[in-house]
Amino acid sequence: MSRKQKTYGICRLCGENKELTFEYVPPETVFNKGAVRNVCLDAVIKDIIKENKLPWEINYGKGKIQQRGRGGFYLCSDCNSCTGQWYVPGYSRFVHAIQGVMLQAREQKYESLGLRIKNIRPLPIFKQVMTMFCDINSGLMGDDSLKGYLLDKTSRSFNRERYHLYAHIHAGALERMNGIMVQATNFGIITLSEISTYPLGFTLYIDKPKNYKPDGVEITSFSEWQYEDEGDVQIIIPKLECNTIFSGDYRTKEEITGSAEGEAQIRENTTER
Repeated sequence: MSRKQKTYGICRLCGENKELTFEYVPPETVFNKGAVRNVCLDAVIKDIIKENKLPWEINYGKGKIQQRGRGGFYLCSDCNSCTGQWYVPGYSRFVHAIQGVMLQAREQKYESLGLRIKNIRPLPIFKQVMTMFCDINSGLMGDDSLKGYLLDKTSRSFNRERYHLYAHIHAGALERMNGIMVQATNFGIITLSEISTYPLGFTLYIDKPKNYKPDGVEITSFSEWQYEDEGDVQIIIPKLECNTIFSGDYRTKEEITGSAEGEAQIRENTTER
């Protein structure tokens, strides 16, 4: 009987070279259990250009199937265990509360959901989302202060000027888990990373221009709560469609098919960092 092969590398939180454990992104408790197909962003872009097809028409059969769900060997066992105990339970409760309202409204057409979530702890929710972004982006996204912030559950030393976190209800033909990208827009350079899977998506903006107003609802204020603080939160979360592979692009299929020129422009102005 063969032994399970161990994986070693740099933990994306503590930065130490250790044995790595599988980290579910998003957590396994929030509908991340089934097999998924991972595809390379560059390969998809090439296929779209080569085959002249719309993003949801591409055959993604070349991607790698991951049986256990989305995630990877990102964290050492210590960091995985700590963040899992500190942040995942509160985050899971938050997501399930929103998904419950979505199910109640599934027969209706809606552009956003207004809800009041009782007895939640915003800081663990926020820190779980930030942990996920550190998982999919190496080197703490170039900010070593995130290590101390995320590995100290009570720390509130977070750079709210640099980072802005937005949430949305996930809809559309595709799911996205994109590392940091840089986009040229009319507002200047936009740096962002996105995790958008059922039922909830998040987009993290870094050094966002002040006059740029992203889609979604900003939840950066969750970082201002104390770790033990619990309360009721009222929030209006828009439903946004993900029909292309590009972060921050929430156009409907109808908007995309009527704007082939716009699609080409997004491809041209987007680069991975």
